Amino acid sequence: MRSPSEIETCHITFIPDNIIAEAAVGDNLLKVAVDHGIHIDATCGGAGVCGKCRVEVQGDYRLSEADYLHEDEQEAGVLACRCEVLGDCTVTVPEATRVTGTLPSRSEGSTRRVRLTGLDADARVHECGVSPLLTKQCVTVEPPAADVGSTDRFRLAAALEKQGVPLRGSLIDIELMRRMPTVLREQDGQVTATLSAQRDDAICGGLPLLVNLETGDTSEKLYAVAFDIGTTSVWAQWLDLKAGTVLAEAADYNDQIRFGADVINRILACKKEGGLSRVRQAVVDTMNRLLEQMAEQCGLPLTSLAYAVAAGNTTMSHILLEVDPRHIQLAPHVPVTRFFPPVKAATLGLSLDSQAPLFSIPNVSAWVGGDIVAGALVAGFTDDDPMTLYIDLGTNGEIVVGNKEFLMSASCSAGPAFEGGGIKHGVRAMKGAIEDFHLNGPDAEPMVLTIGQARANGICGSGLINTVAALFLAGVLQPNGKYIAPDGIRRLRETEDGLEYVLVEAANSAGGQDITLTEVDVENLLRAKAAVFAGITTLMSEVGMDPSMFDQVLIAGSFGQSLDVERAITIGLLPDLPLDRFRFIGNGSLAGARLTAQCMDGFRWSEALAHRITYIDLGVNPRFMDDYVAGMFLPHTAGHLFPAVTELLRRQKDG
Repeated sequence: MRSPSEIETCHITFIPDNIIAEAAVGDNLLKVAVDHGIHIDATCGGAGVCGKCRVEVQGDYRLSEADYLHEDEQEAGVLACRCEVLGDCTVTVPEATRVTGTLPSRSEGSTRRVRLTGLDADARVHECGVSPLLTKQCVTVEPPAADVGSTDRFRLAAALEKQGVPLRGSLIDIELMRRMPTVLREQDGQVTATLSAQRDDAICGGLPLLVNLETGDTSEKLYAVAFDIGTTSVWAQWLDLKAGTVLAEAADYNDQIRFGADVINRILACKKEGGLSRVRQAVVDTMNRLLEQMAEQCGLPLTSLAYAVAAGNTTMSHILLEVDPRHIQLAPHVPVTRFFPPVKAATLGLSLDSQAPLFSIPNVSAWVGGDIVAGALVAGFTDDDPMTLYIDLGTNGEIVVGNKEFLMSASCSAGPAFEGGGIKHGVRAMKGAIEDFHLNGPDAEPMVLTIGQARANGICGSGLINTVAALFLAGVLQPNGKYIAPDGIRRLRETEDGLEYVLVEAANSAGGQDITLTEVDVENLLRAKAAVFAGITTLMSEVGMDPSMFDQVLIAGSFGQSLDVERAITIGLLPDLPLDRFRFIGNGSLAGARLTAQCMDGFRWSEALAHRITYIDLGVNPRFMDDYVAGMFLPHTAGHLFPAVTELLRRQKDG
């Protein structure tokens, strides 16, 4: 993958607004317009089926084969959603297509939406180097002799001790003993022993020195797998520990979803007879599915994986290891443990070699887990000077505040809205999900963009935030989340449950039905964003801080990666700070699991970090509920917390 500096860029001039946009070669023209605040009438999500985003293009570009316009129509223009820019272009947006031109923006001096840079988690992983948790040693075992008292175990120990590995007296797993006679008698006694690194009890947690035995010399092939066990989704990477590279990656929704969207419902499911085993098996099935996909990608057998490392929230970690999580839910919310020993794949039912151990990243508390420890570890702010706000957005919102001097954390239940749950036409971030949305001010006609530019099938979490922000800025939504009376706005209509706005009409949707945003949907989003922002403000009050004191805000999680920070600030989800203070780190949990899988020091650091982070229980903090109620408005009842949003609203009202 090329770095941002290596990607070719070009300049797109939009007429008649005379806005010059910078784009990467190969960018979709409609997406370029969206990113730079240029309104083009696009109602089908960029699927090329409504034919309304016609523009005239001069310069270097390419049309997809699926262009909606017939050949005799293309002289009068092309569809922006079907056009890729290959070099500098001039784009004329006809009056019928542009409607009223540019959209409101918070960016001073320009309508361009700022594209935020990310924190290079891969660089952090590479900095730590490669020192695996387990090592391999190839030895040749002497043939069996008729000596009295001679055993296979003795012969193996003698061969290893010649290589400086003191196996004599060490415990050996009974399953390994069952393998031993066969392995030692193949390939003239040449075997490869997998060993726990330096017998480090802090890492290996009592693993025997000899972890596994293989026939022949496989010492130059050492692989491991890193897992991010999320409430909604599971991610995995197949790691080459000799080269320090990722050979394959896979992700899928956590099969536990059928037991409920959040950890509370998962815990309740575990309380039923046989429930813990069933809920655990669901996530193991997901992990095994990902393992099979990655094995096919890299052409290697699953048995070649020496071990696994998993990062997940505290409930997910308990369930995966079949440890009863019920007391996490019940006051005073005490987990069984924060530090788990390694567990063999055979015990878990994972499709690895039965002897391969799984290591778990330690947790901080009942509600701040190993996923946050892993993300904070790879972000690196915990050993640096800048004052940092770290936020992992998902079904739960976990927050860490601090730097190398102190670290405080909290967790708030945001609910499933950020994942598309609890929304009438909500979907997860999949192809066809509405992810970007703009309005033409006078008549509130929309400009809609979907993931993969397919026909719209619903709205995902990032699209929900973008849509509510746009409707609010356009004056269609009031601060309390209720729609303005629908006079003159064709897209607003009355229903039995209140007003709703039609995002995509049935003729342009994937399912042949109107896709709408209801007032109940908006209320669910307000609850989610109020919980997260109240968690931030409550945590700040505990350490005597205000938002201006943050040098950087790091946003983690797959949902955070697609978040438009300007829009998130507009609705009151994130602090109103200069945009250059925000950074994305992507899936910090997975990156942290990878770091600890390939670096013994990383695992030590994760354990130290779990001890350093202080947890604040928002459930018993009297300020949290006050802050939560205050956050149930757009952007907030305390306008001084959002000065830039307040000023933008004032300018729009005056202008």
